[in-house]
Amino acid sequence: MRLGVFVQTPGHHVGGWRHPDAVAGGPNLALMQHIAATAERGKFDMFFLGDGFATGYGEHPSTIGKFEPLTLLAALAMGTRRIGLAATGSTTYAEPYHVARAFASLDHLSGGRAAWNVVTTAYAKSGAVFGRQHPPHAERYAMAEEFVEACRLLWDSWDDDAFVADKAAGLFVRPGSLHVPDFNGKYFSIRGALNMPRPPQGHPVLIQAGSSGPGQALAARIADVVFTA
Repeated sequence: MRLGVFVQTPGHHVGGWRHPDAVAGGPNLALMQHIAATAERGKFDMFFLGDGFATGYGEHPSTIGKFEPLTLLAALAMGTRRIGLAATGSTTYAEPYHVARAFASLDHLSGGRAAWNVVTTAYAKSGAVFGRQHPPHAERYAMAEEFVEACRLLWDSWDDDAFVADKAAGLFVRPGSLHVPDFNGKYFSIRGALNMPRPPQGHPVLIQAGSSGPGQALAARIADVVFTA
């Protein structure tokens, strides 16, 4: 059995923050550190953060004021040793290079514990934050598959043993170890490599929430971990 804790601050229940013993409020690093350490001590495999872009009076308390997930996980990596660190990253409102670089960085910082929850961002109101029209459901999943393919190519930019730092020979990287992606898709194009060593895991663990038919189909093709509700 694999166990993961899905963390929302100040709780999943819309009124949970009102409990007399609840730690209420917005971003709280000490609370996140406590939860991560408790989960690791309890032999949990994964500390999981969802994400969203909307804020306002009518939104869930856990979404209106929160840390950016990868920034938080980088901080939590410093106080944990074994537990996997997973975060949601949108394939509709991001670029493959940014996402690939961020998760590769987290994988290095954590010693190979990074996981990416691949989401297409369901809510149309998220588009307004980026000044964009929210794509239709089927198109978002087509974008997601292409996005993940591009990220995989970026993670494979360098061989595992590329960065040799051979002082005597004057070689910082091994010749022939760079593989520059040349990716041309319908939604994303990449001509250039990732400017960091290959992640310790090779590719961070991929998670997908396969609730809809297209979501389940995408999860079957790309994901290491699938969940639904």
